[in-house]
Amino acid sequence: MNDKNSHYVKLGITLALGLSAAVVIFLLLSHLAGILSFFNVIVSALQPVIVGAVLAYLLCPIAKFFERHIGRGKPNRFARPISTFLTILLAFAVIALFCAMVLPQLAESAISLVMGLPDMVKAQLARLEGYLKADSEAAAVAMQMIESVENFLVDWIKNHLLSTISTLSNSVLSFGSMIINLVVAVIVAIYLILDRERYIAQCRKLFFSISKNERANGVIMETLAQVDRIFGGFISGKLLDSLIVGLICFAFLTIVRMPYALLISVIVGVTNIIPMFGPFIGAIPSAFLLLLVSPGKCVVFLIFIIILQQIDGNIIGPRILGNSTGLSALYVTVAMLLFGKLMGFLGMIIGVPLFATLYYIVKRLAEASLAKQKKPVETEAYVLKEEVREAPGAKEGKKK
Repeated sequence: MNDKNSHYVKLGITLALGLSAAVVIFLLLSHLAGILSFFNVIVSALQPVIVGAVLAYLLCPIAKFFERHIGRGKPNRFARPISTFLTILLAFAVIALFCAMVLPQLAESAISLVMGLPDMVKAQLARLEGYLKADSEAAAVAMQMIESVENFLVDWIKNHLLSTISTLSNSVLSFGSMIINLVVAVIVAIYLILDRERYIAQCRKLFFSISKNERANGVIMETLAQVDRIFGGFISGKLLDSLIVGLICFAFLTIVRMPYALLISVIVGVTNIIPMFGPFIGAIPSAFLLLLVSPGKCVVFLIFIIILQQIDGNIIGPRILGNSTGLSALYVTVAMLLFGKLMGFLGMIIGVPLFATLYYIVKRLAEASLAKQKKPVETEAYVLKEEVREAPGAKEGKKK
């Protein structure tokens, strides 16, 4: 076959492959709803396995710690089972201790809030009424707002209350299924922790059987190690950071004799898992509770939250998290907005390490491309100077 015929054959093959790819993409897009539905069914069926894998990932560092101290660097066939048992036992003990210490006080705070809410509302309405009597224009605006809220509540009761009750009843009925899934997830986590090296080796074996480019394999393995470092450092560091913030908040609220100190501290500590905006998100419902009791205490609490957020963002957080993500404040905001829109509340929590992973991959690809072009890979080399350097010989020309 001469070169001309070979060229036409290659062109025909390229066109055929391009048309085939276009047809496949068209079929996928036309059946996208069915594909997504099928994918959701698979995810729902494997939900206990996914939760178990996440639990194993979170508990694996603790199991390794126990295993090192039990085996003391020597082979011990009982070290792995004992360390796994102690890890699961410790996890349940922490959860049980938290429930025993926090839940009764949370229930007490919630009950006192519900019991005292009518009196709080009456007191605030009386204060508002006294203010409105002195200002007729403000009274008219307030009456319009009250009528709007009243109409909204009536409409919601008529159109959405029954569906809400139905949803709550379905949630209660699915509680048993959730318990079963949780038990299965714990069993899956135990299996993964006990034989983690073999499962990781199987994944590597499957990957290396498909990909035969050794250089690409090395880069991918290095990237996965970096992903593990980013996620592990972020999750463990953020949990510790949130615990410290919650304890500081509880200590301050107890000292200044704020009501619902434990309830508010739990809310602030849990929402602090969300980077940057977490303390403010938790402060909104907490400030509303304090506003019903005392506007003055509400103001003190808001000032404290602002100070606490600054201390956490500039001192506590950076010291604990270190350089686990390597993202600037701008990229953290972009990650939260993007993944929060795509994945909701979960996206706001895991969006930062996900974005950090994508950032690392793009950075590696860009640096590899620059290195191939024999250009500098340091970012500082591309900073624009305020004064453009004159070309060599320009000064000599001016002198002449």
